[in-house]
Amino acid sequence: MVVKKYSELLRVRPRPDEMTFTEHVSGVTVDFDHSLLEKYLPITSGVQGGDKALAATLGVVIPEATREALLETDFIGVYGRVVRSKETPNLICLQYLYVWDYQAVPAHEGDYEPIYVYVDKKRQFAIYDLVHYCSRRLDFELPLSGKLGLRTIPGWHSFLPAIISEKSQDRILEIKPLSDQHLRAWWSIPEESTRLKIINHLKDPFQMEAPGHFMDNPDENARTMCCTFLEIEKALAEFEDPKEAIIEGIKRAFSRCIGIFALHRLGAFLQLIREMNDIGMIKAPISDGGIDIMAITNMLKDGFISVTKAGQAFFDRLYTSKSSED
Repeated sequence: MVVKKYSELLRVRPRPDEMTFTEHVSGVTVDFDHSLLEKYLPITSGVQGGDKALAATLGVVIPEATREALLETDFIGVYGRVVRSKETPNLICLQYLYVWDYQAVPAHEGDYEPIYVYVDKKRQFAIYDLVHYCSRRLDFELPLSGKLGLRTIPGWHSFLPAIISEKSQDRILEIKPLSDQHLRAWWSIPEESTRLKIINHLKDPFQMEAPGHFMDNPDENARTMCCTFLEIEKALAEFEDPKEAIIEGIKRAFSRCIGIFALHRLGAFLQLIREMNDIGMIKAPISDGGIDIMAITNMLKDGFISVTKAGQAFFDRLYTSKSSED
């Protein structure tokens, strides 16, 4: 059952004359420059309607609770601000925070997905949330050509770099100010799962690393999920067939991110596989009761994990670049 208790805090609406932009570290300045934010807003797909499209496409094969959550999720908006540092005066960071009132997988109220775009005279690149706030980098060539952008993963709301067709691009995304009043409201939400947990990398985006993490101190579960999806990413860059790549990536992740010496990470690995199953990306026989290490080994070896048609279609035209992994 979808419960929304913090709609007012998630949709905080301070008056323009009340907005301030002081949530930053020393040596950094912040303002709201709508024209600049609009100019560098990344091309995206699935932000506005991805959840409901997934529910319509896979409604009969995903869990009923997931389908209900997808249908009940509403996109609130994209919020932005421009950050400059005295240490790197020629490099600016445009922070975009995409906000939904719910996330289907894992289910909780409120979701905030960051994309930071960095621009100077010679380069332009984005650092974005891949999954569970694992950060990745996407380099754009100047001048920009084609429709390289970020495709939203429905249910998760995180992003994958992709060549995005004109037809599937998000339209009319109004950029709202990401003011102190918004940040403080989201940071102060009592429920941990609904609260905005990105703090220091919002106040100083020039310390971001990719691969890395948007949160200040990611726990063992977060690091395990980042490691797992990094192996899937590498396999997607290596194999032409997305189905083969995802399965191979999962196998490598089990070996390299878990192995026999880090079984305490098994829960996070299984959670990620279960979430991929729930959003219709793969089919995996994992119950809520869990599974032991021998069963996982046999499951991977015997081909009991498979990629759905929707999962394969989602990874079609995925953009990979060695420069984005440096």
